[in-house]
Amino acid sequence: MSSVARYDYNDIVKKVQDYCVRREIPVPRWRRANAVNPEEELAFHANVLRAMKELRLDVAEEDRQAVAREVANRITGLGVLQPYLEQEGVEEIIVRKGFVQIERMGQIHDVGEVAPDEYFYRMTRRIADLEGKEIGAEDPQIKLGLPDGSRFTAAIPPLSREGTAINIRRFSRKKLTFEDLIEYKAIDAETAEFLKGVARMMDKSAIFSGRPGAGKTTILNAFTQYLPKHCQLALVETFQEVQPQLGHYAHLVVEEGHGEVGRVVNVVFLRMRPDVMIIGETVSEEAIEFIMGLNLGITAYTTTHAHSARLAMTRIETLSRGSGIPLDERREIIGSGLGLAVHIHKGYDPDSQQYKRYMREMIAVHGVTRGTGEAVEYDYEVIKEYDMRRKTWTPLREPRRWREA
Repeated sequence: MSSVARYDYNDIVKKVQDYCVRREIPVPRWRRANAVNPEEELAFHANVLRAMKELRLDVAEEDRQAVAREVANRITGLGVLQPYLEQEGVEEIIVRKGFVQIERMGQIHDVGEVAPDEYFYRMTRRIADLEGKEIGAEDPQIKLGLPDGSRFTAAIPPLSREGTAINIRRFSRKKLTFEDLIEYKAIDAETAEFLKGVARMMDKSAIFSGRPGAGKTTILNAFTQYLPKHCQLALVETFQEVQPQLGHYAHLVVEEGHGEVGRVVNVVFLRMRPDVMIIGETVSEEAIEFIMGLNLGITAYTTTHAHSARLAMTRIETLSRGSGIPLDERREIIGSGLGLAVHIHKGYDPDSQQYKRYMREMIAVHGVTRGTGEAVEYDYEVIKEYDMRRKTWTPLREPRRWREA
């Protein structure tokens, strides 16, 4: 253990934070830090050093600079959770009433009770303040993006009955390729080659569906690597998660709700003549813009939470009710405009009873046909799936509708 690592940072951070509050010393806000203000950072670091000296903290002289940097980093970051956010391979940080767990490579690891629940309550309120937001009894939940792109979600009492509940979803800094996913056994080579071809053609829209944390965005990111270099791509999302592997594209991050996605799509995207439109995640009003993109003939990709590919379409239908378009017309737009749905399943490995592998099945969606009366149903077929019993993928079948086109 290094001499710097031996200090009780929880205690030091609390004392320095209290000092800053009493002296009304401003803590650098993340949004300003994103613009990189070294003078502000240096000034805060100097204030931390001064606080440590005036508080007569038991820190060796030769360690003061390093300890001050770590304390400042934790105060402007996530406190006791900051080291886990910086560890390689950590995918999620989970806090339940002071007890911390981390997910790494699909497995949950117990860290333990690293601080009292009151500490995480205060930390949540401070993080909200750093983002210019409020969290309290009237609005006891918050979801926001951290400066490194991670997603911070928290609930406090009275909404959370068992103390402060926090989840921090950390997105990989490495852009995973299909070759990486093949190595991780998340997808097979035949499926990867098929998806590469779909991306290169830019003429089939797609939904990537699955439960939270299944790897939808990971697959979408790998998929974008094979879009042609000349592709005119427009991307809109509420949290910066998608990492298109193109040199140049229009990327807009908007505030969740308040009709912002619709306004951006209508005012900006459609004037940018995109070949491809990506809506990072469809959780509410984005569904309307997705189907409108399909109706305009724009190749569109999105991710959404769903139990199956078929239910992903149902979710798009449900979330787009506010469009005022009748259900049968929305179904016709979705079925006619959508090329395929890639469903990603995340489940326990039955051999180890641990999250060890993300098992994937891919389902292609094939337009609509009309039944009797006014009913409109989707005509879809499974062209590739994971055989749970044999633990292998079935051979790829070329989509019937594509053959007939």
